[in-house]
Amino acid sequence: MQNYDLLIERITKASGLGKEEIEQRVEAKKAKLSGLISKEGAAQIIAAELGINFDDQDIKVSELIPGMRRVNIIGKIINMFPVREFEKNGNKGKVANLVLADETGSTRLVLWDANHIVLIENETIKQGDTVEIQNGSTREGEIHLSGFGEIKKSGNVMTEVKEAPSVSEVTLEEVRQGQSVRVRGVVVQVFQPRFYSVCPECNKKVIKEGESTRCAEHGEVTAKDRAILNFVLDDGTETIRVVMFSDQVNMLIPEEDLKDEEKSGAFRSDFIGTEIYLSGNVKRNQLFNNLEIIASNVEKVDAEKLIKELDS
Repeated sequence: MQNYDLLIERITKASGLGKEEIEQRVEAKKAKLSGLISKEGAAQIIAAELGINFDDQDIKVSELIPGMRRVNIIGKIINMFPVREFEKNGNKGKVANLVLADETGSTRLVLWDANHIVLIENETIKQGDTVEIQNGSTREGEIHLSGFGEIKKSGNVMTEVKEAPSVSEVTLEEVRQGQSVRVRGVVVQVFQPRFYSVCPECNKKVIKEGESTRCAEHGEVTAKDRAILNFVLDDGTETIRVVMFSDQVNMLIPEEDLKDEEKSGAFRSDFIGTEIYLSGNVKRNQLFNNLEIIASNVEKVDAEKLIKELDS
């Protein structure tokens, strides 16, 4: 429970109390609330009761928690996406997406303020730069920076960073919106696969126009089908729906085989009851208002390997 351990460590340092006493308070708070909150949530309440505020503290990527405000962080820009224009409620604006990394992991950084975006457009800040972020906020596992925040080049130079996203190993009852997680569980239900049409050049969805299909970027194209597979995972504490897109589906079965009724049926029957390690991002399904995991990696549990690891 990475976030929980980090919280306990921060509370211990800030309060001067022992780790054991903090954890006892956490368990007491959970019991008082009839177990309706996670350990992480109980720890946040204990911190508030002790008058501890984590805002304005310099933190690492691995310490980011959904809902934080006034986040200060130093990181290296390892990827930049083109600045995108948008229109909302009749107002036009721009948004820039970057990937920020430090020695503990990486996360997406979203810039909304025109003054910040200009720094990207005129290459005052570019890929490979180390930057300081002040007064950011966390949302959906990302850092968002508005006009109240600041981004600037840092005097520190980061050479070694961890480009993989920071991942929390949690139980399903502990998952929270915006987290990148790794969980272990058993597949208890597999739904009929669905397919959608994409452009063969850019893999973006195409628009059907009569008998033809058109890509917004490449014009009229011969579309190809990509698979979506949904299943339910149970880890003994909770169940959750998992969504797999074609790249992840191909880790388990060639997606074209899912179009074959016999092969698809055999796979689904075999996959039910399989114990897996699942990595992915926790999102909220807006239609059903429940949490689900968008899979990034699926690995079947190797029982013999697990036994060796436990023995060692």
